[in-house]
Amino acid sequence: MKKGLIITSYIEHQHALDVSGVDYDLVICADGGLVRAKELGLSPDLLIGDYDSTDRPDEDVILLPMEKDMTDSEAAIDLALSEGCDHITVLGGLGGRFDHTMGNIGMLARYCGKGAFIRLLDGQNEVFMLPPGEHTIARDSHKYLGLIAYGGACEGLTLQGTKYTLKDFTLTDDTTRGVSNEFVSEEAVLSFQKGKLLVIRTGDIR
Repeated sequence: MKKGLIITSYIEHQHALDVSGVDYDLVICADGGLVRAKELGLSPDLLIGDYDSTDRPDEDVILLPMEKDMTDSEAAIDLALSEGCDHITVLGGLGGRFDHTMGNIGMLARYCGKGAFIRLLDGQNEVFMLPPGEHTIARDSHKYLGLIAYGGACEGLTLQGTKYTLKDFTLTDDTTRGVSNEFVSEEAVLSFQKGKLLVIRTGDIR
């Protein structure tokens, strides 16, 4: 497994993050993510972006055109994949401009079940997408577990280790049924037969 870290220019609740560069084989800053990296004490290996909203750094960069068919975050994910990363953490990608958030969720869907695991992480939420099969999700420091069907119904969903359990349930993509469940053990175990499942581990910010 080669682990990549992508730092975006906007990270909600950044103060609550505890991230170490030694946990990753490759660190990439997307556009203004270099500023966030310095605040977090992280040293990037690669810089990529169009630098339309922040000053271009003095370091070597992979310069993107300002008019293009993808965001800097998507370009950074593609770069990480091209460098052989198959486990990618994106710091940020949530909150702020909602169109960017939804676009990043779409990136999770694109690579779901295709050999690469991608998650979005900020100081409150961890978001990733799962393909059909059986999966174990650790509680860690999170209180809540949210499950949302993406792009159609999630069929045959069984869930244990949470306050509200499910058995052979069809979770549709037009309901809040899977929101705000709670861990009651150190891990939740879920399985499903068809669809894509958006998973959110989260907690309250005080």
